[in-house]
Amino acid sequence: MKIKTERFGELDVEEKDIYTFKKGLLAFEHLQKYVLIDIVENPAFKWLQPIDNPRVAFLLVDPFLVKKDYYVDIDDYLKTELEIEKQKDVLIYTIVTVPDTGFKDATTNLVGPLVLNIKKRKGKQIVLERDDLAIKYPLFPQKHAEKVSCGG
Repeated sequence: MKIKTERFGELDVEEKDIYTFKKGLLAFEHLQKYVLIDIVENPAFKWLQPIDNPRVAFLLVDPFLVKKDYYVDIDDYLKTELEIEKQKDVLIYTIVTVPDTGFKDATTNLVGPLVLNIKKRKGKQIVLERDDLAIKYPLFPQKHAEKVSCGG
């Protein structure tokens, strides 16, 4: 199937590559079907593109590269909901926010990670209730920020 996007133009997407977020994402509950787009120049990042809205795209990052002691407990309910059988089938990403001041000041939401079952192509955004996390966690130490490219 072909989908139109503002950021990437027209994309040819196979049904097997579409992730379903049954409840959507926070504030985007109406968007439930997404495709992950690799950023070749920087594999720590990906784009999450809804197939039903060409104007929206979410920049994602691997949070374990941002905060070394980051962890997500996946309870039995979530395992059942996403049909998770093995840990190797799970990917965790967080959504990046790039302010008007540029990528050097980008943050990521460690409180609301996305849990993806790459085998079943199901995903869910969860909310972690921990005091050691921030909704706007600095993505990069300032001394390294000017060396990073997010592609797209």
